[in-house]
Amino acid sequence: MKFSPGLFFSTILLLFSFDSLFSEEIKFVHPTNAVGGTFSGIKKRAELPSPTVSGSGLKAVAIVGDVDGNEGPKTREYVNNIKGLVKVLKDRGVSVSEFYPPNNPWSGIKEASQNANIVLYAGHGVGTNLDQPPYDQRSVGGFYLGKEFVSNEQISSGLKPAPGAIVLFLGACFTAGNMAYDMGVIRDEETKKRISMYSSPFLETGFKGYYATWAPWTAQTILALLFTNKNYGDVYFSQTNPQEVTKISHPSSSGSSLYYHTKPPASKPVYDYAFAGNPSNILRSENSNTDTETKITEEERLKQNRILISSLYDKNENKSLESLEKGADPNADYLGWKPIHLAIVFDLPNVVKELVRKKASINAQAEGYTPLSMALAYERKEIAEFLEKEGGTRSRAAFKKPNIPNLKK
Repeated sequence: MKFSPGLFFSTILLLFSFDSLFSEEIKFVHPTNAVGGTFSGIKKRAELPSPTVSGSGLKAVAIVGDVDGNEGPKTREYVNNIKGLVKVLKDRGVSVSEFYPPNNPWSGIKEASQNANIVLYAGHGVGTNLDQPPYDQRSVGGFYLGKEFVSNEQISSGLKPAPGAIVLFLGACFTAGNMAYDMGVIRDEETKKRISMYSSPFLETGFKGYYATWAPWTAQTILALLFTNKNYGDVYFSQTNPQEVTKISHPSSSGSSLYYHTKPPASKPVYDYAFAGNPSNILRSENSNTDTETKITEEERLKQNRILISSLYDKNENKSLESLEKGADPNADYLGWKPIHLAIVFDLPNVVKELVRKKASINAQAEGYTPLSMALAYERKEIAEFLEKEGGTRSRAAFKKPNIPNLKK
C-alpha cells in the first residue's frame, strides 16, 4: 500500500448485525506515515534478510476481505498487498492457500487453516461503535469477508493451528489500536482493550504470535525475519522504536504478553503497531531439523562446499549426499548458482530432495531461474513435481536452458 502525504480515503458507514452487536467500518483511513516507514531499515523486498530457516513443510493461509466491492480499487490494493506477503512466504518454501473476494468463504478458510503455521488477513476490522465519541468499543474482533462476518467465537472454535502459529493483520482497524475516526482521541486503556479482544480468540485456540500493522513493508519484513531464527518479540521490536512501546501482561490470556506502539505526540497519540502472544517463541518447521545441524569449523565447511560442487558436476549422487551430511552449506554459492540448481541440471533428484530437507532456498534464482523453472527448462519431471509440491514458484518462461558455469579445477 503506498501512502502519499495528505492522502486520505473517503469513508462510508454501513450497519450490519454481528452477534447482536453492530456496525462495521467499510472504508477506513490510515495516517500517511505508518510505523515501519521511519524505523525499518528494510523498505523493499530486495533488502529483506535471507532466510536461515527453511519454510519447507510449513503451511500458510492468506485472506483478503471485501473492502469496497469485489473489484473495488481498495479491495484490489489489499489483494496486491497480501500477494506481496505471499511471495515472501513462497520464496521461503511455505505452501500458501489464498482466499480473495469473492472466493473467500469462511468454510474454505477454516478447512485450509487446519494445522496452519501462518494466517494473514487484510481487510476491515470489526467493531461496535463508529459514531459515538470517544469511540469506546463494547466488542471488537473477527473478519469481514464481504458475504459474511466471522466472529471471535467462530475463530476460537473453528481454527486449529499448528503449534507456535502466528496471525498477521495488515491494514485492519482496531487490530493495532486505532480505527479511522479516533486517531488522537482514544488513550491507552481503550487500546489495550481492543488489542486484547482482537488477539484473544487466536491465542485461545493455540496461536503463539499476533501481529498487527498498517504498513505493507513492515508486514513483509516481519515475515522475512521469522525465517531468521529470531523470536517473535525480537521480530516485533526490530520494526519500531522500543522507547515508544508499552509492554504489559495480556489481560485475558494467561502467560501471554501484549505490546503496542504509541506514535507521538502524547497529546494526540496514534496506536498503529501491536503484538500479543509469547515473545520468546520461534517459528519452527517439523521438517527443518534445526537441532541436528552438523557443527563444523568454517574451514571444514568450505572444504565440504568444494566437494559438493565438484561431486554435482561429476553427477556423483553418493558423494554429494555425503558432503551434505558432513556439513556442506546447502545454499553455498558457485558463480551465482546454488547446489540445488546444479543438482537439477545434472538430474540428481535425491540430492535435490536432501538439499530441500537441509533448508536450501527453494526459490533462489540462478540466471533468473528458480529451481522449479530450472527443472521445467531441463524437463526434469520428477524434480519439478517435487518442487511444486514443496511450494516452489516459477520465475520465468521455461523454454530456454540457461548456460551453466564451467567447473574450476
